[in-house]
Amino acid sequence: MESSIQRIGIIQNAPLPGDFPNNLRALVQGYRDCIDHGAGLVVAPADALCGLEPQDLAERPSFEEQTQRALDALSAELGAAPLILGAYMRFIADDELWDGMLGEDDGERDSLERRRTALVPYLLERDTVTELEDNTVMEIDGLRVYVRLGEGEILPEEDEFDLMVHLGCTPWHATAAADLHDTMRWEATTNGTPVVYCAPVGTAGGNIYGGGSFIVSAQGKPLLRLPFFEPASKVADLETGRPCAALPEPQELLRRALERGIADTVRNNGFTGACVPLDHPNGTLLAALAASALGAQHVCGISFAKDAPAAKALGIAIRQPEAPADENLPAATQARVRAAHCTAAAEELGYMLLCPLARQDIMLGNFTLYAETCGGLAPLGNLYEMDLHLLRGLLREERADLFGALAEPPHPETDRIIHELADRNTPPSELIHNSPLFREEEVRRIQRRIIASALKRTQLPTVLRVDSPAERLQIPATHRLND
Repeated sequence: MESSIQRIGIIQNAPLPGDFPNNLRALVQGYRDCIDHGAGLVVAPADALCGLEPQDLAERPSFEEQTQRALDALSAELGAAPLILGAYMRFIADDELWDGMLGEDDGERDSLERRRTALVPYLLERDTVTELEDNTVMEIDGLRVYVRLGEGEILPEEDEFDLMVHLGCTPWHATAAADLHDTMRWEATTNGTPVVYCAPVGTAGGNIYGGGSFIVSAQGKPLLRLPFFEPASKVADLETGRPCAALPEPQELLRRALERGIADTVRNNGFTGACVPLDHPNGTLLAALAASALGAQHVCGISFAKDAPAAKALGIAIRQPEAPADENLPAATQARVRAAHCTAAAEELGYMLLCPLARQDIMLGNFTLYAETCGGLAPLGNLYEMDLHLLRGLLREERADLFGALAEPPHPETDRIIHELADRNTPPSELIHNSPLFREEEVRRIQRRIIASALKRTQLPTVLRVDSPAERLQIPATHRLND
């Protein structure tokens, strides 16, 4: 490597959409930290300046103007080390892209705005901002750097480069860390070059961005790893760097992801804490996660029972409204009255009410609208019963007073069938034919329940998406399961 650049710095910030002053401040501070530790090149996430998932905000001309001003301001703060990052910019769609979006015979195509917004990589040097093409090679002080937005296995057509840089912009999900490290190690050894992966931290629309940025040597050895779910900046030496520690255990990462998602969602929406319905079977687990995420002083448990041992053990506040006095009321009405008490308590405290529902109940429709569904966030809504069991076991190691003996979840085949039908998009007839362990009547029962409860699920609060990306299938379940 014929270059004076031997030390690479990574900035891992927690950017908010459109919050250019704070995002810029975090980048400048991270850059200076990297320079102080001898970095010759600094890398920041693709969303580092504009924020996570700005959506239609990025379509506004004023957003583009602010982005350009922020890039100029950031370049003015740089020293000798260049900075690679991404930003959202609008571009004019070419004829081929336009035809693909509208169709060649669309009569309104000429009257529609052809400008679209996309992430673009940039190279910033002192008072200089250079827009780059994605999947391209550039030279920095004799170092040929291949820059790419996103991640995933790739064998670049350009075979002459010394360093590969991935600007991560994909939400975190369970098993993502191990899969990503395997992919980057494969890229490094296949191309014979070090690989830098840089990702942001934060939560947007139920998606959690985990950070965990890292550098892998040309031999596939991890030289640097930043913490998961926390802003940080660090520098690694490509020549003399020492292998870093192993990845955290998957269940520990899942726990930290949930805590990050709870903290971000509560605070970014202007709430000062969270209320948790303790009487639900998942109430104690949810309260423990919320207390760890926000601090026990910012969590209030709500219970209609005479005693609330979980609240005392966690040191959180407790509200105990009176349950509906008329036992002749239908069960659904009683549940809604309790939910009204919970909502009122949360509003009085200025707290966000957390919904305790998990994946199986959500998919099968085992809940009452305007009762268990009340709240602004369902942190556990993407987790199956076994996931909850493993999380309880992890927390039990620290808080045996909260969780007693843990029995294995009943009917694990129900979770597996839901996973196949709803997450992996497996047709029911194919599942019945290829999986003799699943009884046809059970598969068909679950199929009917998922379809019948589709409308109910549209009225749920935001769910933290911590399962596999297949969860994001946009086709309605009613159509996907019409088999």
